[in-house]
Amino acid sequence: MDAILKKFPRYVWICLAAVLGVQTVCYIFTEPFLDTSALHHLETAWDYQIPFRPEWILIYLLCMPWWFVGGLLILADDKTYGIRFTLAYILALIVSAVVFLVYPGTLTRPELTGGGFFMDIMRLVYGIDTPTNLCPSLHVMLSYYIWRGTLDSRKLPRWYKWFCFIFLVLVCFSILYVKQHVLIDIPSALLIGEAALQIANLTKPERFFLRNEPQNE
Repeated sequence: MDAILKKFPRYVWICLAAVLGVQTVCYIFTEPFLDTSALHHLETAWDYQIPFRPEWILIYLLCMPWWFVGGLLILADDKTYGIRFTLAYILALIVSAVVFLVYPGTLTRPELTGGGFFMDIMRLVYGIDTPTNLCPSLHVMLSYYIWRGTLDSRKLPRWYKWFCFIFLVLVCFSILYVKQHVLIDIPSALLIGEAALQIANLTKPERFFLRNEPQNE
């Protein structure tokens, strides 16, 4: 464990801890303040046409270790852009939390009948995660950042960039197939995520954290 910690610079772990802390606050700690009597059902006619496929829960859950590994690679690739991406994502999380509170969404989940490995996992996920804080999808947003962060890298190989893009697409399918999100949650996550990143690219907020270090740009 010590070898892994020493392999990456200290700022990488600080950025990861900041993202984890803000995401926890924006997702979990907004729920007690939701007006559950005014939840908006966000399904459309198209959403009702999407089948329930519990086997896609594997993609839904496997993206979590991918986020961790992908985040490490992006942050360690370049300190300036790593910090900028961290701050952009934190901004996107704050905007998402505001949306969660101002326009709380929900959906109707399918009844889980029958047994089997995938259905047991679905019951566990449904038991832990309430059908709130849907729009935008943080699953999609973070997956988008993991892929987006590879595009400016000169160190990460092309095959890995394509892998991240394909996995992003699979995550988008998975949140719909396991009925954790609806269609509107995907474009809203992409738009908020990209807007926050563009704001960060224009303002370069990392300068406040790297005042005594030479800039890479």
